[in-house]
Amino acid sequence: MKLHVLAALLLTAGSAIAAETPLAVPSDTKASYTILERDTKGNERKITTKRVGPSGTSYSQRLYNCSANTVKYLGDGDTLEEMKASKPDDKMAPIVQGAIAYYVGQAACK
Repeated sequence: MKLHVLAALLLTAGSAIAAETPLAVPSDTKASYTILERDTKGNERKITTKRVGPSGTSYSQRLYNCSANTVKYLGDGDTLEEMKASKPDDKMAPIVQGAIAYYVGQAACK
């Protein structure tokens, strides 16, 4: 009995740690976004997201400079492995209000 209780607790704790946070992106109505990981320290923030839409699932990691209102891709791909292996953008770019990067940035910079 104790073993069953311990196993149930471990499964519950593991799913809480691995939980994805939904992210609303009104400019991409045919897809759903979730935050997989977010770095909340400092003025530059990293955020990793998953997008599920008509074209399939994709992953992105972006770097935001919250005070300068700029962003760049650190990686993207159809799998997390592809995302990690992809080449980052060279430069930061301004964020356009209402774009996908705008809504992801709001979550990254809060």
